[in-house]
Amino acid sequence: MNTKDLIFLTFCVLIPKAIFSQITNEGTLQIEPSTVVYFENEYTNQATGIHNNDGDLYFNSSFINDGLTASSSGTTFFKSAVNNILTIGGAKDSIQFYNLEVNVYGASKKGVYVNNNLGLVVANKLNLVSGDLRLAAEAQVVQTHTGANLNTNGTGKLLRDQQGTTNVYGYNYWSSPVNNISGSFSLNGGLYDGADASINTFSPQQVLFNSGAPYNGVPSVLDGSGNVTTPLYINDRWLYIYPQSDLGYNGWQKIDKNTLITPGLGFSMKGTGVLNQNYVFKGVPNNGDYSFPILTGETIISGNPYPSAIDANKLIQDNLSVFDNIQFWVDGGSNSHILSDYQGGYSVYNLTGGVAPSIINAIGGLGSSSGIIPKRYIGVAQGFAIEAIGDGNIIFKNSQRTFKVEDLVNSNFYKSSNYKASKGNETNSFIRIGYEDPELFHRQLLLGFLPDSPADLDLNLGYDACINDPREDELFYIIENDVSKKYIIQGVGAYSDTYEFPLGLIISQTGTHTINLDAVENFTDTVYIEDTVLNTYYNLSNSNLSLNLPPGNYYDRFKVVFKSGEALNVESSIENNMHVFYKTDNIIITNQKSISINDVLIFNMLGEKIIDIKNERLKEKQIHIPFNYTQGMYLVIINSNQGSKTFKIIN
Repeated sequence: MNTKDLIFLTFCVLIPKAIFSQITNEGTLQIEPSTVVYFENEYTNQATGIHNNDGDLYFNSSFINDGLTASSSGTTFFKSAVNNILTIGGAKDSIQFYNLEVNVYGASKKGVYVNNNLGLVVANKLNLVSGDLRLAAEAQVVQTHTGANLNTNGTGKLLRDQQGTTNVYGYNYWSSPVNNISGSFSLNGGLYDGADASINTFSPQQVLFNSGAPYNGVPSVLDGSGNVTTPLYINDRWLYIYPQSDLGYNGWQKIDKNTLITPGLGFSMKGTGVLNQNYVFKGVPNNGDYSFPILTGETIISGNPYPSAIDANKLIQDNLSVFDNIQFWVDGGSNSHILSDYQGGYSVYNLTGGVAPSIINAIGGLGSSSGIIPKRYIGVAQGFAIEAIGDGNIIFKNSQRTFKVEDLVNSNFYKSSNYKASKGNETNSFIRIGYEDPELFHRQLLLGFLPDSPADLDLNLGYDACINDPREDELFYIIENDVSKKYIIQGVGAYSDTYEFPLGLIISQTGTHTINLDAVENFTDTVYIEDTVLNTYYNLSNSNLSLNLPPGNYYDRFKVVFKSGEALNVESSIENNMHVFYKTDNIIITNQKSISINDVLIFNMLGEKIIDIKNERLKEKQIHIPFNYTQGMYLVIINSNQGSKTFKIIN
């Protein structure tokens, strides 16, 4: 029988007037396979240290990591009958383990506390024998093995915070990172009040549930020291799941506190009215592969099943034959439980990038819609919608997991808009076109130039995305001349200033419809809107374009372009031989060479056509058109057998 080497390591550092026992590593610590090491006191891997454990390492106290870590075999044990709380922390943002086991089993046991903003990267198995693994705030566990769940569990649990919407009328879509009953999650026994998480870290209280009018959640009651004396109430009227369905609104299924929810399936829940209400998910950590069957045209409310962020790009790429984008519900300041009064919409993310939902700007505390653009990394407990483009299985797996902190990089959880931008791929360029209807609903379109992608000007799976919830007034991209689909994201390859991107504009109500430039990223050229009817170019980089057009569908009028092409569209014979000017309530056209004119169109600067002439007068060498309109600038378009020309006149 093979025996393992048994090594006891204890170091003492002498400090005047006191003696503190500790263990430090300033160089390279290599624990070989089949070797057992016990650290009785607190251990610090200093900034110069390299900690490599391939054997069995037992911690009886805390592990502070300021250096590098690695592990390709063996197990790291946090095992103690003496210390109630062992801490994992340090200056580094992640620590590498192969297997990790928690076994804190004293009479007053708590468990292992993982400091905020720290990622535990576990290559193989996590075993919670006794005592809990408490992930503080943004701490996460990332497991990297392939295949099914390898974890084993005793009585220990994982606890992880997440904050929800403040609004009692507004929904968040959730997805639990843990399970608490037979591999599934129920709110009863799985969701806890986190209002006092900073002081009662390991002992949150189970959330409570109410029902009936006014159908509102109720915030926690705290004592003077910040302890929860009465846990928050969730109103169970708003608890729903949406398993794969093509039934639209009728696909929502009511659940209660005891309903078992499969890992990776999302659920809806409304807020309690408290700023950034903190919840605690408590249970066995989800890990490994999960899948859901779905058919073309069906939708599912799914979600991140893990106690770590996931990479939306990898999720989409792994499922590209089944779905090609992800949609996040964002409450837009709802102030009623009545369905018709809901304010909000779906933001969309695909391999090109993300766009905000169509909501009224600066309502509900959200600020500009640009502040709620979905990013690449999906936060812990975030639910989202998926619409299937093909039959198959939606697959979640560990290779999609990553450690990303919400308040530091581009990670999503829709409780607020306070996300800091992170440095992206500097070879990519983005243009964000904004559209605002007369009711001030703001729609954003994303155009991405991605030199390293396979995308081109045609339809590209995963790079182009349609509007999920179109309004009656919309602006959208038209791809491959298909006006039946309304694209809000279009991704192409490397940028060229010769590209043209057709736009569709649907107007259902009179009033001002505004097209503007929301933002550009890594892009310096001028952005124009070409009006092919007026033969004009609006410099969107300088100012907004305001339109006041009659209701209708404008599918072949507007384009996004990058050159002002007026000089290319004017025939020299028209330019040299035809002149237009205003004089005494008349527009006068001189046509000395008798160029054959087909028609004359006159538009105001809002794009409204006010005169359309097709008659014998157009054969005259000097054409007088009575014109008694409000003082201002107007556009006169002359269409002839030698081309078209637009003239600007001021009356």
